[in-house]
Amino acid sequence: MLDEKSVIPLYYQLKEILKEKIKEGSWKEGEKVPSEREIMETYNISRATVRKALSDLMVEGLIERKQGVGTFVAKRKVFDDLTGDLSFLQQAKKQGLQPKYKVIDQGIEKDTPERIKNILEESNNIYRLFGVFSIDKEPIMLSTIYIPLKLIPNILSVDIENTIFYEYIKNEYNINFTHSTLEIEPILINNFEANHLNTHPGKPSLLSERVLFVEKKAKLVQKRIILGDRCKYFFTLKQNTVESTNYTLQLKLDSYNG
Repeated sequence: MLDEKSVIPLYYQLKEILKEKIKEGSWKEGEKVPSEREIMETYNISRATVRKALSDLMVEGLIERKQGVGTFVAKRKVFDDLTGDLSFLQQAKKQGLQPKYKVIDQGIEKDTPERIKNILEESNNIYRLFGVFSIDKEPIMLSTIYIPLKLIPNILSVDIENTIFYEYIKNEYNINFTHSTLEIEPILINNFEANHLNTHPGKPSLLSERVLFVEKKAKLVQKRIILGDRCKYFFTLKQNTVESTNYTLQLKLDSYNG
């Protein structure tokens, strides 16, 4: 129950209680959330406190309001395991979801950013793959991949939309990544990104940039923009251990005013 003597505001206490109901499954995906009055009576609090708690849950993407119908538990977030399968399609399928990938553009990049060229130590003939991932027909992620064409010379003849990219380059060209570095930062998406993600400009999202290596040589750069209310990153870190891991995580913890 709520503690009126606590320094933690009542709305925040309530929000955390309701959040747990969603996480533990008491409130199921797609289920209608109890009305403000029901919550008021259950916890003996004001309508303003309930509205603030529900508003925060909406911002966090845990509930959604449908005009003229009510408030419902939102679709569960998709986990992107940073130390798991490199393929987002494979990860989504393991979660019982129905992912799909659509190519927006691909080819030899004529204006590859100098920074990408420097990372890959390649001045030209860099293949660029730009596309969008959807879950249950809802766009949630933009993905851009840069890789020297000489590593995958026949890629332009491949049906990318029906191919698991990372499996293909491993099986066809024996590219076995040994480790990667990763940067993650919060962003507000622009008009171009919002158009492809079927949402509004300025929506909070996460930008990740991953550089994949084979031994000491960078072979591929992967950039992803994912909607903050539809996905969460997940990884396991080992503490106080000398065991080596396959991935080095370099987290850029910036913030934005929004």
